[in-house]
Amino acid sequence: MAPLAYAAMVVDIGVGTIFPNTQEAESLVITMFIPYLISVFTTFISPNLTAKSSSSLSCWRDTPCSARTTASFSGPWDSYNYSPASRIVSPVSIFTEDFTRLSSYPSTMNVSTNVLIYDFGKEVGGIVTIQYKATGSGELGLAFSEARNWTGRASDGSNGRYIPRADGALLTPVSTTTNGSYTMPDARMRGGFRYLSIFTQTDHMINVEVVKITLELSFQPTWSNLRAYSGYFHSSDDLLNRIWYAGAYTLQTNAVPPNTGRVYPLIGEGWRNDAWLGTKGHSILVDGSKRDRATWAGDLGIALPSVFVSTGDFESARNALQLQYDLQVCFLKNPSNII
Repeated sequence: MAPLAYAAMVVDIGVGTIFPNTQEAESLVITMFIPYLISVFTTFISPNLTAKSSSSLSCWRDTPCSARTTASFSGPWDSYNYSPASRIVSPVSIFTEDFTRLSSYPSTMNVSTNVLIYDFGKEVGGIVTIQYKATGSGELGLAFSEARNWTGRASDGSNGRYIPRADGALLTPVSTTTNGSYTMPDARMRGGFRYLSIFTQTDHMINVEVVKITLELSFQPTWSNLRAYSGYFHSSDDLLNRIWYAGAYTLQTNAVPPNTGRVYPLIGEGWRNDAWLGTKGHSILVDGSKRDRATWAGDLGIALPSVFVSTGDFESARNALQLQYDLQVCFLKNPSNII
């Protein structure tokens, strides 16, 4: 019998003894114990499943690359995979504030008096860098949104206050230059967005030309190949295929570096994503890439089985489960820690 199957059988017997109710026992095994055992076993199996990272691919910052570098199954379903081939991505289209299409990207655009909206074509998240030319002085503003109806001079909400536009925008001073560059601070990393709105504000004359925009993706930090899924789905229904891969990509964006959680207590204005998420690992599964950026037991009941049949990101899943167990031990030892 295969090791994973044997382990699952042992746990099934043990849980069945503890929980005589068959339905209750099966539910617990499927959502908690078996996924955790699989993730533990892959710690020892993974060296045989992965290869050294290609020099043309990269993981997040200084994160060690520890995942497979090729998809387990290749086929026509690969065309449905939303995940980009590189960790560095750029927008695909440029729009005016009323969503009149100006140009495909790349194209140098003047942002002196208007709001320019850069569309990445899908949900992304990470650190934006803008290269520009400028004459005069003022501020360059960046705002982020997942939906087009929230584009403009203030971002959609992510700080947990549920106050419209409370996230505001990032502002950086600009002055006359032929080679200007701005990279957003790590603490202000944006977990999830599709649209980047760029604008200027000044009491003086200013002329800014946006030359280049890049985004360093922060999710799935231990993967050098973001398309290296262990599972796949394919059917005769195009919409169903797209739905499945949209779900897989959503789970992937929810695998984040452990030092990029949303800060707590909540801040009143703006946003900060530089809180530690409580794991010694290099990646952890959270409930959402943009807003909560925290691990919740209820979400894991759905997310874990979905991860195991799609991306196969056992590392992030294992760290999320371990955090839940560690928190239980902490609360049992000191009940006053319970909020």
